[in-house]
Amino acid sequence: MELADILDPERISLEFTASSKKTLLEQAAELLSTGAESAHARDVFDSLCQRERLGSTGLGHGVAIPHGRVEGQGVVTGALIRLHSGIQFDAPDNEPVDLFFAMAVPARCTDIHLRLLAGIAERFGSKDCRDRLRSAETADAIMKIISEPASGAEPG
Repeated sequence: MELADILDPERISLEFTASSKKTLLEQAAELLSTGAESAHARDVFDSLCQRERLGSTGLGHGVAIPHGRVEGQGVVTGALIRLHSGIQFDAPDNEPVDLFFAMAVPARCTDIHLRLLAGIAERFGSKDCRDRLRSAETADAIMKIISEPASGAEPG
């Protein structure tokens, strides 16, 4: 399973404005709950918050990957949110975060989501990829970037 398999243009939000982690997680839950096999937005939100309480999903370089296992979630679903201005997300580099790839995972999902998380971290570890995602003007352009083979992380 690839990132493009779990993301849909309707679950991409560009230039969203959030003033807090809670607002961002609420928006992510709304986007993640739009599929036919998706759990209710409140259940997704609760799962994302529960995961964040274990430790921030901020990676650094303005990127975070909030995710959670959700009862009632039928398939792995992804959403991408790009904020107009970054917010504090307790990332290891203490930089504001403006790129979020959120995932809702079925409660009994095995290692598929771990492979997807590794793929997200690798892809978003690339400065070139981050820059392209930040400058993309449409959801279709984002999908094209996400569909490309990962080129590996680069410094910066």
